[in-house]
Formats: sequence, C-alpha cells, structure tokens
Amino acid sequence: MSRHAVVTGSSGGIGAAVCRYLTDSGWTVTGLDVADPPGGGWRHVPCDLGVSGQAAAGAAAARESSGPVTAIVHCAAVQALGGAGAISGDDWRQTLQVNVVALDELVGACRDDLVAHRGAVVAISSVHAKATTRGIAAYATSKAALNGWVRAAALDLAPHVRVNAIQPGAVRTGMLLDGLARRPDEGSPDQALDALAARTPLGAVAEPADIAAAVGALLDPAVTRFMTGVTLPADGGALIHLSTE
Repeated sequence: MSRHAVVTGSSGGIGAAVCRYLTDSGWTVTGLDVADPPGGGWRHVPCDLGVSGQAAAGAAAARESSGPVTAIVHCAAVQALGGAGAISGDDWRQTLQVNVVALDELVGACRDDLVAHRGAVVAISSVHAKATTRGIAAYATSKAALNGWVRAAALDLAPHVRVNAIQPGAVRTGMLLDGLARRPDEGSPDQALDALAARTPLGAVAEPADIAAAVGALLDPAVTRFMTGVTLPADGGALIHLSTE
C-alpha cells in the first residue's frame, strides 16, 4: 500500500527531520511550509498555515501530485512573545490558527483518505502544554489546546484513524536557539545549551532526529496499532523533575 505523509512546518528543525526520516523509510512525503525546504527527497508545497483555507489548498496540491494522504504530521508552530494580558489579538489569532486550527483544517481536507487507508495523525505538541515559563502565554495555551484537540479527534476519527501527539522538551532547533538568545544571563548559546542539558534528567538536549524517530513509531501500526489519543512525552524526563527540588 502506498504511504503518503503530509508534514507541516517541513522547513523547520523538527519538520525537516520528520520529512527526512519518513523519506528514508520509504514514504512519499509532501511538505507544507511558507519557507523553501532545506533540501531532501520530498515535494515542497508553499503554504501559509496562518491564513484560513491554506491548509486545505495544500492538501489538495499534495493529493493531486502524490495521491491519497495516509498520514499527517503537524510540526508547524509559531511562538509569539508576551505574557498574559500583553499579547495582541493578531498574535493570539495567528498562534491559534497555525498551531491548532490549521491541523483541524488539514484533517478535514484529508479525512476521506485517512479513513479509507486507516491512516494516522501525529501532532507535535510541547512540554509547555503542561509546564511553562514566563512570557509565552499564547504558545503555551495553544499547545494545551492542541493536546485537547488530539483527544477529541482520536474519538471523532475512531476506529479508522489513530490520532496521537509527541510532547518534546528541549530540542536543538532554531526556535530553541532564538529563545536562549533572549536570555543572555545564561551566557553564550553553547553555555545555555549545556546548562539546559544539566537540568534535564537524561543530561542532554534532544536532536530533531530523536523526535522524528518517535513520530515514525506513532505512524507505524506494527508498533502502535493500539494507541490513540495519547500525548507521548519526549522530554528527557523534564516533566517528571520537580523544579523546586
């Protein structure tokens, strides 16, 4: 059976790693992103998920070029800066549209394919859905909402489609490095990464390939056939560590 995955945010650190992993595993991959891809053996469809309707248009282009969509991996995300009460309405709308609503639009556009092929959906959530830091209220809220969407969609699409999420902790991506650059009190980016790793129980910061491998497991029915509605932590133990201790 042909396996065709649509991956959003395909030019980002995690998104590109997912595209690479799936392509190497024999999948046909269509990447959706506003940016040009970093290179690889997958098709790129320019798509601004911050605009309502673009996800459906991207799905149509993917289906036209590569056939039915049997899996969706939602890696796209924006992180507006600002604490509670200090975020513009535009930033709230953009964050929720890209991080949550676009996935729902994409699933709606591909639902018949997913059902017919007993497909799977994987959303890239974040530890910030459970425990967060100051100054990113919209991002943390959107990831909590994404976890709720995963539970609801898992019920709505059962028994034909499995819907799960990966909840990464610190991953060595551009978004993480940008965030560390806003905290000069922790030294250089390398020093900040070392400090972050030291605070993580497994003593490391994840690589995008680590998250891609977890996505691959959730897409593989031979491994996770009986899992749906699950948010799987991939955080090096960050959420089990009581920060006050």
